[in-house]
Amino acid sequence: MTSNNNSDADGASVESSGPYDPCDIDEEVLEDIKANDPDWVAFYVTCNGDANPNFRNHDPLSIDWEKEGFAISRSSHRKLLEIRDLQQETDEHYFYCERNQEERVKNAKAFYKAVAENRSIKHLTIEGNITFGLEMKDTVAILRPFVQSNNKLRSLQLSHFTMDVRTAQILASALSNCAGSLRIFELKRCDGLTGRAMEKIINAMKVNSNITELSLDENDIDDDVGAVLGDALTTLSLKSLSLRGDYEMRSGSISPAGMEAISNGISQNSTLETLDFWRFPITVDGGLSLAEAISNNSVLALKKLNLTCAVRSAQFAPSPEGWAIFFDFLSNSPLQDLQLGGNNISDDAIPSMVECLNSMTSLTDLCLWQCSEVTTSGWSDFFRLLKNNMSLRKCNMRANSIFNMSVVEDMSSTLCDGTSIESIFSSNHTLSSIGVGLWTELFHESLFVMNPGIKLLLKMNENDDKVEVARQKIIKYYFFQQNNLHELGRMDLGLLPRVLGYVDKYEPTRLYEIVRAIPSLVRNNDNEKTIGTKRKRKRRA
Repeated sequence: MTSNNNSDADGASVESSGPYDPCDIDEEVLEDIKANDPDWVAFYVTCNGDANPNFRNHDPLSIDWEKEGFAISRSSHRKLLEIRDLQQETDEHYFYCERNQEERVKNAKAFYKAVAENRSIKHLTIEGNITFGLEMKDTVAILRPFVQSNNKLRSLQLSHFTMDVRTAQILASALSNCAGSLRIFELKRCDGLTGRAMEKIINAMKVNSNITELSLDENDIDDDVGAVLGDALTTLSLKSLSLRGDYEMRSGSISPAGMEAISNGISQNSTLETLDFWRFPITVDGGLSLAEAISNNSVLALKKLNLTCAVRSAQFAPSPEGWAIFFDFLSNSPLQDLQLGGNNISDDAIPSMVECLNSMTSLTDLCLWQCSEVTTSGWSDFFRLLKNNMSLRKCNMRANSIFNMSVVEDMSSTLCDGTSIESIFSSNHTLSSIGVGLWTELFHESLFVMNPGIKLLLKMNENDDKVEVARQKIIKYYFFQQNNLHELGRMDLGLLPRVLGYVDKYEPTRLYEIVRAIPSLVRNNDNEKTIGTKRKRKRRA
């Protein structure tokens, strides 16, 4: 194997080596390629000892990183490569070497260079903090051939690097010349992300218009970066923008002016479908400017807005009046998925929120996870007011005080108000889930204990034919469960066949039960002869 030093076009020095001769690879590595290549589509480099077979667990002290990289480069089936620290508190990091940092950097360079030969990987994630010395500009310089010539690469995530203008320039150069298959670019938790650095990345995305999803999660987004993003939203064909914060909500020193810049970009955007501000601190004015921008943009294609925990610590719209303005702005939006969990919504804000939900005819998914300031009285109001909603299908109510008998009764009445046929017909026939993921069934079972009928009502609402849902509820909960079959006996005979056909549409046994309960439906009370007999005689005549 030969080695030589090449200087990167942008000034980053890259140590390169010639290709491995397969004869140099030990039998264990070759066996790994043979055994895993046809079956494994994911390859995770991790030291966390996870027993999951999808994870490749390594002892950093026993790895020949160049050989390991060559093994990956020979793979034609691996679709995902993640090089990250799944146990960040560990002292045993990747590319670890007891001798010195120079050796760690050498290991990382050798590994990345070998990996860069692979042309089947679709998703690549690299955490910079695991290399301890190899900076982003060196990493990107090494991987540039991979990024530029791999026409299968769809997503690239770089995280935990130190970002400066020089590094951003090298990264921008790689992005602007990358293969046309790249759709998703993520820059996560990078120190030193400034407006100037962000501008170079955005300019590269203007050249490479194939990148439609941009994620800047857990970065310190300040006003300068906000201004650049606002401009980007008016010029790029972005479909998704994610500015997620971290659990401590420290990600973002943006002010109302910076949020207004982003909002101005949204007001002129026609392609954005997903906007994610999960745990991203939003001020009162910034949040309202965002909602107003969504309201004023008649061509906006936004389908999903995530504001989970985004407005808790920043006291966004703390008053019912503030929430009323916010919901009024959103009432005519095209949103299909709205996530407001973990915010300071109170009982007083419930009426304006539900009025907004009832106006949003395209909204099918709502998250109200852990709205701790809403009491049982507020949730009772929520379900009562939701009765006439015609679009909402899923509502994540986890970690709320809804397991109260009065709340459950109001929920049941909303799903089926059995006081009359008209009230059942006008009940809510769309809401079918109040949990999320694995919690859904647990929630429904808990409600079943308190009110056995709710689980069935939610199940009924899963049917897309809402007229049929109403029919089933009327039959079950009005005619049979409440024993109102006698009302059929008072109907006009001309109308009765249509009514019986409605009741008997898919359930033939129902007609038999009705006849047994009300024999007068099929008998002539004047001469005690059945209607059927008179019809037969008439036909014979």
